[in-house]
Amino acid sequence: MSEFRFVNGAPRRMLLVIEPRSSEFWIKSKATVQVLVEDDDQAMALDVEYLPNGLVIYVEEGRQVEVREDGRLLGLDKRSRRLGQRLNGLPSLPEVVL
Repeated sequence: MSEFRFVNGAPRRMLLVIEPRSSEFWIKSKATVQVLVEDDDQAMALDVEYLPNGLVIYVEEGRQVEVREDGRLLGLDKRSRRLGQRLNGLPSLPEVVL
């Protein structure tokens, strides 16, 4: 398993997104996070994008991923339609249906 570990040192929660699945996780302030990605017995590089309200970790398609917050396993299926707004700190706009 390849591992990426970080601490949310911000005074508020942050959004972590795992791509390409667009799985979202709200990480509480001061939490330690581990992102574990299955690999083929070789260390693999993970691309990370830092944004104003969180970060996006890009994982190769088809890889199994585990996210742990302070040792607790988090689920991978939550997704939002306003992901970009949340990551970039933009105000939410009302949804218009035509």
